[in-house]
Amino acid sequence: MQLMRKAAGAALSLALLASVLPAVAGQAEAAGKTTYSREYGIMAADKTPILKPKWQLQADVAGGGASEIAAADGRLFYSYKNKIISVDATTGKTKWTYDGRRSSPLLAGEGSLYFVNSLGYLIKLNAKTGAAGWKTKIADASEDAFYSLARDGRTLYVTELDSLAAYDASTGKRKWKTKSQEIGSPQYQGTYGGIAVVSGVENGAITTIHFYGYEAASGKRLWELDGTHSDVLHEQDGYLYLRNNWPVLDNGFAAVIDKVDVKTGKIAKTLSYIPEEDVAGNNAAAVIIEGKSIYIEQIKSGGSKVSVFSLDREPEKQTPRIYENHGKFLAGPYAGRLYFEVNQKLIGLKDGGNGFIVFNGPANPIAQLDLLGQAAVIGLTNGQVYLANASTGKVAGKLVTGARQFGTAKVENGMAIIQAEDQIYAVALPSSLTK
Repeated sequence: MQLMRKAAGAALSLALLASVLPAVAGQAEAAGKTTYSREYGIMAADKTPILKPKWQLQADVAGGGASEIAAADGRLFYSYKNKIISVDATTGKTKWTYDGRRSSPLLAGEGSLYFVNSLGYLIKLNAKTGAAGWKTKIADASEDAFYSLARDGRTLYVTELDSLAAYDASTGKRKWKTKSQEIGSPQYQGTYGGIAVVSGVENGAITTIHFYGYEAASGKRLWELDGTHSDVLHEQDGYLYLRNNWPVLDNGFAAVIDKVDVKTGKIAKTLSYIPEEDVAGNNAAAVIIEGKSIYIEQIKSGGSKVSVFSLDREPEKQTPRIYENHGKFLAGPYAGRLYFEVNQKLIGLKDGGNGFIVFNGPANPIAQLDLLGQAAVIGLTNGQVYLANASTGKVAGKLVTGARQFGTAKVENGMAIIQAEDQIYAVALPSSLTK
């Protein structure tokens, strides 16, 4: 009897205990979801060989794809602590230094290095020796001003906040300059058929982007295209192809391209791609023209949708080639492929055919992708940088850094040069990436 009372008491105790404890998994009265595991894609052991840097040095910080370095003629040029420095791309050995804080990117080529310093001088250095070829005063000294540089043949184009000027690359003599505030935030687009094409911001009730054509030899303005357009996408047979972004919500298409006569600035033809009722939700995220094809990216719930049209046929008379459900479109066409990030992996789809390649490595978000010759340089947010064959996807090796952001990679003298925040690394390109 006493045993039965003890058993009954134990049963009651267990019942009371159960009433205050959470229900175990599988019971109907289970609480809300309390566990989450992120899907990182295929997790295989990473046996990628580690590439040892041939050299490493410190530089001004770069990130977000902005390159702070220049490379040409077997040299690398960079800035650090108010000095411009040149090193041998193969050995990393310093060849020369030049005192001065730069206020523009470094522009290298044909044995010269150009930049604007914070004292307002446009400077040309001998790339081999660091000796000054010439320097031209173009503005007042400023720690805040920033300039962009571009070279077309013998002409240097320098843009600042409200003007564009052209200089003789050999002598530094100014050829011409637009009037102050003639163009807001000018951007040099290129010289086509002797006409320098420039875009600029027009402020008003609505901010628009106008295009201008200047006679490259004299600086005489020839035309102005109003509205708002993107950068020059393509040039063919004397016509520029510009994306018309005005007004985005009323045009009824994912992308509208204007074919503009470069001599007159007049729109010769308008091409409208992918009719959409909801333009705001389906507006093209990117438009790329390569050869005779136009690639239009839209952002969908499953990632990017890329539609490919022929540039030489009317849009409404063709059925596009479509790539979708492959994640986020990153780059291409390149080496006959389009590159996507899916489940934190890089894949390359064969453009115009079936099949794809997967770039092996850990599943991790891609911070930077550069396609250079045979090489794909893939920077991940975990600090690792993979070097792979852009055509086959075969990974040749990886560089381990502590960075989360990278500048644009360069290849010079068989070396992959990678800027990882405030560090520059140089690794020898594996033979599989140099053939």
